[in-house]
Amino acid sequence: MRHPEIDYSAHPAYAPYQSNLRYDEDFVLQQIQEIDEQHAKFCALTSPSDKDAEDALAHAQKRMEQILRHAKEQDISILAEEWLHSTAKWAITDLSHEYARRIFSEREYPGQTLSSEKSKQLALMQEQGMYITDLPPDDYADIRQLALAHRPELRQRAISDRFNRAVTNVAFNSPLWKAIKHASKEAGILDVLSELKRNRMTMLGAGLEYSCPEQDWYQSLYADVGLTDSPMQYLHFDEGDCLPKSMIYVTPVNEENGPTRAIPGSNRREISECQIRMHKALDRVVGDRYAKFVRKAHYRPLARHAELRRIFMELPKPFQGSSHFGDDVLAGTGLADNLAKLEMPYLSQGGQALVFDGPHLLHRGSLVKSGERMALQVIYRNQNQERIKSHLSKETLLKDQVALAKKYVRKFVMGYV
Repeated sequence: MRHPEIDYSAHPAYAPYQSNLRYDEDFVLQQIQEIDEQHAKFCALTSPSDKDAEDALAHAQKRMEQILRHAKEQDISILAEEWLHSTAKWAITDLSHEYARRIFSEREYPGQTLSSEKSKQLALMQEQGMYITDLPPDDYADIRQLALAHRPELRQRAISDRFNRAVTNVAFNSPLWKAIKHASKEAGILDVLSELKRNRMTMLGAGLEYSCPEQDWYQSLYADVGLTDSPMQYLHFDEGDCLPKSMIYVTPVNEENGPTRAIPGSNRREISECQIRMHKALDRVVGDRYAKFVRKAHYRPLARHAELRRIFMELPKPFQGSSHFGDDVLAGTGLADNLAKLEMPYLSQGGQALVFDGPHLLHRGSLVKSGERMALQVIYRNQNQERIKSHLSKETLLKDQVALAKKYVRKFVMGYV
């Protein structure tokens, strides 16, 4: 499966803003290809060194600088140029974190012997990007009881502010946090994810969300041009490249009340590591810049506002994209039909967790037609995360990017996961 590509020059909401800039697309694609090839070579190393990481990052930075220089030569607008520089910096930082993670993986993670059941779950994660596991009944009962105590508050938020998601972060070391972490450990989730990422994994955080039909934070993105919502709305992959997740339903979920849907195997789709990081970076950069100025929903301000779409269309075509591209898939197209055929819903009466590789698996959820849904999104991270960040700060090439890396690692924004 190839990563779905959107031709924004043919999209009704973007086509009117095609720019007159004449990029050498072959040149841009060549730089991207060289970054991807160097990235693949580094990831293929069995014992990567600091020098290997420095060389790979220096190569990526050099190619990215050539793209930025080429864009400047086309007399790109100052706003589009700033977007491009910021997204490039974010993407390089993301690569640097992944390389440091892999170095520490080789040095510090000895691996472990999994049981037969856990080995099957690991194989499913590698091949399908997801698996379903039962949680210990006592742990799930505690999780459900503690989570439901937040229902009145979250429901009130959902009804009073239908333009934004009704989410609360689970407090660190609270009874609910401890119950989720204990369940994750006892169900073997931490062991399976540790083998998947070749780093000892632990829990980063969790968000408890209430969803109901009255909410429309994800709807009418292109109302200004009279475009109906995509049948694949909110289909996306997550921002954090090394942060797998689990979904725990607090209430029973069926076809009508917002099941999480995923495309099994899409974690292995053909994709440019450089382009996909630039697309995620663009979502982050634009969200950070403009979300606080929007009048209603904070979800995807770039899509909702014509003046931002105009700047978007000034970017080189390979960098025109989004991690949340499902909203941009037009109804009635072959792409929409194909994605719908591949998608599968996760339905459950409770007591289970859907474990999935969110940064790579195409998925969506929380789109409630009737009834209500309460669910926990649990995010996992490397246990040695702080040491990885400390390691990054010692690299000369990355000194000016450490603050950005730290912000990226700890930021948990439910609208983009």
